[in-house]
Amino acid sequence: MWRTCAFICLLLLCSTLTTHHVWAQYESAPESYYLHQKLLNHIQFTEDHPSFLEGKWLFYPQQLLQEPSAVLSAQTVELPASFEDLTGNSNTYGTFIGYFQIPKEFLGKRIAIWIPNQYGAYRVFLNGDGLVRVGTVGADAATHQTENAPRIAYFVPESKYFTLTIQASSFQGLQGGLKNQMKIGVSRVINQQFQRLMMSIAMICGAVLGIGVFTLMFSAFSQAQGGKIKHIFILGLFIVFLALHNLFSAPYAYTIFLNLSWSWGLRLEYLFSFFAILFFLSYMFLLSTHYLNRWIYSAAMLLLSFNIGVTVWAEPSIFQQLAFYSAFFFIVVLANFAYGFYQTIRLGESYSAINFWAVIILCATFIHDFLLVLNLVDSIHLSFISTSVYALLIMFQQARNYAYHNLHIERLNQKLINLNSSLDSKVQERTQQLSNLNEKLEMQVKIDALTGAYNRRALNEEIQRLYVETLQAKRHILVFAMLDVDYFKKYNDHYGHLKGDQILQNLVKVLHATLPKSAYVARYGGEEFAILLHDIPQHVIGQLMQNVLQAVRDARFEHVAREDHKQHVTLSIGVAWMTREYSYSHVDDLMKTADVHLYQAKHAGRDQVVVQS
Repeated sequence: MWRTCAFICLLLLCSTLTTHHVWAQYESAPESYYLHQKLLNHIQFTEDHPSFLEGKWLFYPQQLLQEPSAVLSAQTVELPASFEDLTGNSNTYGTFIGYFQIPKEFLGKRIAIWIPNQYGAYRVFLNGDGLVRVGTVGADAATHQTENAPRIAYFVPESKYFTLTIQASSFQGLQGGLKNQMKIGVSRVINQQFQRLMMSIAMICGAVLGIGVFTLMFSAFSQAQGGKIKHIFILGLFIVFLALHNLFSAPYAYTIFLNLSWSWGLRLEYLFSFFAILFFLSYMFLLSTHYLNRWIYSAAMLLLSFNIGVTVWAEPSIFQQLAFYSAFFFIVVLANFAYGFYQTIRLGESYSAINFWAVIILCATFIHDFLLVLNLVDSIHLSFISTSVYALLIMFQQARNYAYHNLHIERLNQKLINLNSSLDSKVQERTQQLSNLNEKLEMQVKIDALTGAYNRRALNEEIQRLYVETLQAKRHILVFAMLDVDYFKKYNDHYGHLKGDQILQNLVKVLHATLPKSAYVARYGGEEFAILLHDIPQHVIGQLMQNVLQAVRDARFEHVAREDHKQHVTLSIGVAWMTREYSYSHVDDLMKTADVHLYQAKHAGRDQVVVQS
């Protein structure tokens, strides 16, 4: 019995000595050996600056090794790379072996290798000894177990040459392998950078979460006071789930303080993403139906609800694939957003510029990350950055609005204090202000909002007043002219309604500059205008109207869509007048006469004046 035990111990001792001899050969091999193999990677880093673990590696597909093999064939690859890039298959396994040389001055110092999340499982060996592992590396889906988390491996080199062996596997339909770039450097610097990254993510997520909680509390208290701000509550829910999404997405900061299995971490990441998208779409829908059509919104809600249900109960491979194909629907949502903003701008509706640009950033990074998943771009995921920026922009907008309203309230309170201290003088002052304001409001009621000319209501009152005064011989003559912009519908069709509005505004400016100061210019309706003149010689009426036509011609407002092939905007004018001796039985008859003459000017070729004889 003891002989058998001694024989076994001898075998183990020989095996150990042989293994150590093999690795000693690798460690003590001269640099020329590695250079001959063209596989020695010189890693240059300093005390304060780490370096990427770049270079050429031996890759043994579908092999799990701890040391190089003289029998098995390997291919030379460069990392970072995914299994799909190397083999065309994302569900596989293999071994990467690299030979490295570090600066001699770091011998005996603690060195660290920062390995970010790699979408699978891996195990790292240094000169044949186990260094660090994430998940369980296996040759099939039954033995493999994914763990998507960052790790830092530490070692103290005794030689400037060392060999790294990385076994990796992936069976979740992800781009497993070693896709994310690794760093190597002094442990102090690597630790500082790692902690700085995780602290910054935690701080940003905490800030975003604080914004969401504040928004929820603000909307709840406002609702309790009778405020109707449902969209603010939805916005708060979106920001809360946005913070949780960022915490559970790459680089997976939650793994630092939560001991969750990979499948539950991935499940929560997808659930938080779905809820964030759901509340974001609801927020946009409540803002305006321009941004999101009711049917598209309903379809998106059904699709998201279905994804949430599948994510809760199904395996990761199922809900990941469903989420991937569902993402194609959001191309329709993005198109609806673009059309909605176009409609908002075209109709001149008010909107938040900050929210506009924040949504553009979100949509752009969504498209970028979607193309990244499809392997159409070579980049990094930007969703964490864009969503954080979006939340911070919303916070900036909310803070600005809150500060503005708070300052406004403070000023009102100060005014009330001042009013109480000098009530008599302030009452008189406010009375005068109210009187001035009423005059301004009365004037605004008479003014056309687009052109600045008088409106139809003011015109009717003014012409009735002048008509009565003319019959009473208080006015010598009353002139009423009707003006119409030639081919204005074609102008709008060709240049657009916004440009058409500008033309109407410019025409009013030309009329005011050309006519006497006593002229009363009003917008009759659409592209029609009216001019009231009184107490002018009868023989100058036609010349005044010709001056108006010529002034418009001289302005040379471009109009290339006319049917008569003229290139600029023109007017047609019909004029009627009356005196006490030559009067009309009703003011409407005077206006109808001018309208008839305008009709004659139109049918006589436009760009001319027809004056009552």
